[in-house]
Amino acid sequence: MKHTLALVVLGLLAVLALWIGTASAAVPDPTNSFYVPQVGLDYSNPTEGSAAIHYFRACPNNEGGTSLPLNARIKVVVEDASGAGITGIASGDVCILFNGGTPSQGFSGPGADSVIANSTFNQNPLCPDVRCIPADTPTDLDGVTYITFTGPGGVRDPARKWGHYDTEFPVYVLGIKIPGRLTSLPGSEPYVLRIKNFDVTGGTGPIPLNSGEAVSLADVNAVAGGLYLDTPISYWRDFDSSGVVDLPDFNMIVCHFGHNCVTPLNP
Repeated sequence: MKHTLALVVLGLLAVLALWIGTASAAVPDPTNSFYVPQVGLDYSNPTEGSAAIHYFRACPNNEGGTSLPLNARIKVVVEDASGAGITGIASGDVCILFNGGTPSQGFSGPGADSVIANSTFNQNPLCPDVRCIPADTPTDLDGVTYITFTGPGGVRDPARKWGHYDTEFPVYVLGIKIPGRLTSLPGSEPYVLRIKNFDVTGGTGPIPLNSGEAVSLADVNAVAGGLYLDTPISYWRDFDSSGVVDLPDFNMIVCHFGHNCVTPLNP
């Protein structure tokens, strides 16, 4: 009887050890895991790196056109401490994280805190509350998935609307922040995700002005007044990331003038 009991205990311990080992291996390792900027309709043959970043610009209505064209996205690679890809992580557990608003509006947390994506300060027209831009699919056998900014596979998601910009759009997997790389190649230089927005002014203060997710005349004038100038905020008005705020940038924001959470598409 004692011999049998000992065997049962040993068996349970073996199962427990196996479970612990599996659970530990399923934890994303931020040293091995990373994300990469990409564009292109063919996900198997993408353009990535600096050439992709030129297209990382958004309209608060997420209506397409010059807003997040060519399936602008990040490729996310999730690996454990041994360098093995972690499969089956749910799409909702792979997130670009927003706080929803600014500290002066009462929002806080580890997400982007200058991005405006809330219904409290943007009630007319009503904007959705966005805290997580999830992955298109669960991670595959290699631990790979994509976050296509407009929606899974480039299909517009009307719940993905935001205004303004931030110096970092942090990426989290299972609550663990992972870093970016400019390309998928080993030794690639670091990269921080940023998405410019045609809503470049207003809406970040503590008064509900319904201006946080709209391309207003103030936004158009801000770009017009910054043409060919080099100022601390010129970067955010250079929508095609050419290195200068010029006529193509002005023409783009004019095309989005008047766009908000219900214009030109509703929802």
